[in-house]
Amino acid sequence: MAKQDQMISWLNDAYAMEQSVEQVLQNHVKDAKNHPQLQAKLQEHLQQTKHHADLVKGCIQRLNGSTSSLKSGLAQVMGTIQGVATGMFQDELVKNGIQDYATENFEIATYTALIAAARDLGDTDTARVCEEIRQDEEGMARWLLEHLPTIVTETMQRQQGAPASEANVQPGMQAQ
Repeated sequence: MAKQDQMISWLNDAYAMEQSVEQVLQNHVKDAKNHPQLQAKLQEHLQQTKHHADLVKGCIQRLNGSTSSLKSGLAQVMGTIQGVATGMFQDELVKNGIQDYATENFEIATYTALIAAARDLGDTDTARVCEEIRQDEEGMARWLLEHLPTIVTETMQRQQGAPASEANVQPGMQAQ
């Protein structure tokens, strides 16, 4: 397989991944309806994810490739299933947070690999786009890592029937 064809294939994987993540985030935004700051951050990242898919699609097209409807279709189905899988649990926000953090790190690894491949190919435009996307993914991963303890504490207190007191909860589920 030629280098450019391999790059297009990997970009198609990333495009499908973004579409899958979009489906998951749509569900996680709904799950966070009683947590406005978390919901706002997830909504912001959902918009970034849609933009990432568009950017990756542009890279594919710039390399004279086309998006794989099979990969995209499978990704959307898997994203839908994955996004609703935690909905029946009382601790869905914790499960969602763990899943989202793992997903962000998978995306970081994906874009790190794509940056290396694009540089090897001499495709500075794709490398730049992937670096931009990776920065967004790193930012969301940091936010999730910082706020996951708060989500866990609030969930534990809610399951015990006690309101989350400010003394026991870390500051700020603030979208940054």
